[in-house]
Amino acid sequence: MEGILALCHFCETHGPCVILCTQRFKQEPNQSSQNLSASCDACFSINANQALICRENGKMYVTTRVPLQQDLAFLLKQAAIRSLSCEEETSKDGGSIYFGDSERGHVISHSFLLQDSLARGFQRKYSVLMLMKDKVHLLNIWPSLSEHIKELIKDLQQQAARINELEQEQKSQRALRQAQGSPKTTSRSLSELTGQPAIFGHIHLWFSWVLNSETITEKSPRNVMPLPSRSPVNLRSFCRSWLKNNFQTVCFCVLTGCELLVDDESVRETFRTLLPEEWPPCRLRPPCILKYKKIWKVEWSEQLPNKLPSLQIEIEKALRNPDLPDAALESFFNYLLLRWRNIASNLVKVTSPDDVTLLQSMGVQDCDKPLLKYWIENCK
Repeated sequence: MEGILALCHFCETHGPCVILCTQRFKQEPNQSSQNLSASCDACFSINANQALICRENGKMYVTTRVPLQQDLAFLLKQAAIRSLSCEEETSKDGGSIYFGDSERGHVISHSFLLQDSLARGFQRKYSVLMLMKDKVHLLNIWPSLSEHIKELIKDLQQQAARINELEQEQKSQRALRQAQGSPKTTSRSLSELTGQPAIFGHIHLWFSWVLNSETITEKSPRNVMPLPSRSPVNLRSFCRSWLKNNFQTVCFCVLTGCELLVDDESVRETFRTLLPEEWPPCRLRPPCILKYKKIWKVEWSEQLPNKLPSLQIEIEKALRNPDLPDAALESFFNYLLLRWRNIASNLVKVTSPDDVTLLQSMGVQDCDKPLLKYWIENCK
């Protein structure tokens, strides 16, 4: 599933709803009948049997009331409800927020308010969101997507503020409500709030442009270095025969960039399987010295942290798992290394790699930061 951009609204009568959404297709889609719930002027955008279409570079950008696929329509409805109720960025200036999971899709959402003299509290609540199945790609485009969304929201808010100011000059709704109470009919469409009859056509063009932009378009990764073919079977042997603390110390040192000093080259090669590539050690980290005196002993000037990096914990579990045969160990090992190399590679590209919300959404904990600091430097 490619990304879906949607405009949503919290209707005072019908609750959270999707006003319109834009999808990208390689060829003209089959437009099935859309099951739309009851709507009013505030929920309305275009007719259920209509679609706005743009063609660019052999792709079609189609805007409809709800997605053309029934399963995506359900996912988008759920995302709209969450974006307008419980999943909100609460800072003064507002901003985008991530939520989602593998079953319901991953979402970047930005909720905002538009002035309306007839609405409760003189404001109406909207959100712009992107729904996507690929979590890593969505988080990678988060910074640029947020900037695009902010530009659209700013434009809508300025237009709504201008219309509201003109209405207040003609008749103050605040004073009228104090005298007569709330008006019977308060439902107004976005085109009325902004004074732009073609506002939905404008949003369709804007959504199409965003989906077509280089930063948003999902592409196959280029120049991805394959992992070297190195069996972790010897590492499993070390894991089972060494003292647990010694083995964990050496693994932690290698994963976080400490130089491993040992006379036996085969031991050094064995521990290199912990890294996805031949990375140089970090000279700012104290070296880890291995000496053999009947048993392997470790000399290192630091202490292990209270909680080891998540990757190291997963590796040790795999090595000690008697139900995981040697034949499958290398594939599982490569999966773990690729996963964390991809996390490090994506953090290289973002402007705020220390953003707590971003790190949490990628499954990164505080215990992983020493590892990622070394990996990010080598993924640049």
